Amino acid sequence: MHKKIRTLVFHTGIIFGSPLLNTAFPMSLKSGHKHIKRRISLFVLMLISSTTLFAQIDKPQTTTQIEQGVPRQKQTPLNRTPAALGISEKVQQKIKAMTNPPVNIALFAVDRRTAEEAGNSDVIMIISIDKISGKVKMASIMRDTYVNIEAHGMDKINAAYALGGPQLAIKTINQNFDMDISDYMNVDFYSAARIVDALGGISVDLKPAELPVLNNYLDELAIYEKMPAVHVNAVGMQPLNGKQTVAYTRIRAVGRGDYERTERQRKVLVSIFSKMKSSGQQALPAFASQVLPNLETSMQNFTLLSFAGSIMNAQSKVIDQARFPLDKESLGKTIDKIWYLTTDLKTTTKSLHNFIYATAAPVKAK
Repeated sequence: MHKKIRTLVFHTGIIFGSPLLNTAFPMSLKSGHKHIKRRISLFVLMLISSTTLFAQIDKPQTTTQIEQGVPRQKQTPLNRTPAALGISEKVQQKIKAMTNPPVNIALFAVDRRTAEEAGNSDVIMIISIDKISGKVKMASIMRDTYVNIEAHGMDKINAAYALGGPQLAIKTINQNFDMDISDYMNVDFYSAARIVDALGGISVDLKPAELPVLNNYLDELAIYEKMPAVHVNAVGMQPLNGKQTVAYTRIRAVGRGDYERTERQRKVLVSIFSKMKSSGQQALPAFASQVLPNLETSMQNFTLLSFAGSIMNAQSKVIDQARFPLDKESLGKTIDKIWYLTTDLKTTTKSLHNFIYATAAPVKAK
């Protein structure tokens, strides 16, 4: 059984699906759908930047101009065959039978301090984007959920990334929850903190019980880095820098443990989204130079920049949020002296699909 790696600090991560989204949103969109592309691209950019103040410039630049000389993010190629991704024939047929299937994107944040480490994914989310309405949904998957990991047996779902990287992590989600995810984005702790700082930090509503725990995590990190910690000194709505934001999303010793922790993760993304919505095309160069190099993804720079550039001035949208398994459909259980969150996978899959596909109507028979 894979032993869980102890988390020192949580990392915010992002991910995005390029081939699927490129198919759904070709660069030469009809004018009637331009506003949809802008909405989706803005959200994608928010995710990519999961935590950065974009520099103001006087003269906007084209995507091609900006891409030249931009440091590349770490590219992790995926085997995109349905079998390698764990997308069953049943799921493929279900998607084909929908008039408007959403674009589903896997979002990870991995517990590691160096590129050589194989860490667990402390953040596991499915981001779903409606291709017509632009509606965005964010589904967190509890990291302790007891699932089958191919060739490794039953384990916590967050172990899949450490055992087989993004390929196995995506496959595990698809196989256990009948999903069709084919791309991802991810950042580790240091990358996440740098991205947040590049955005100029974010603001969160900090509760009294959270303050000492957050500062304790900052102290742990200070020992690890041999640098003094910068504490947060008050509660309520507080500005947080990169490291403080990452420490905030790690908090689990107060409230409802991991349940509330996933809520904090989603709050951070929403806060980023709110900040990003005020950015315009002038933010694109900083996005290229400060954000892209901190990403690990299966998406190319040009595609990221093209979508980002088309939506920087889009209006914000409400993001539907949910956490799975649902409380009523899960039970904590100790197995071989390890605590897991158990659930009937068929029941949870049905609930997850009701959340994601509620507006994706079946194709009408001719």
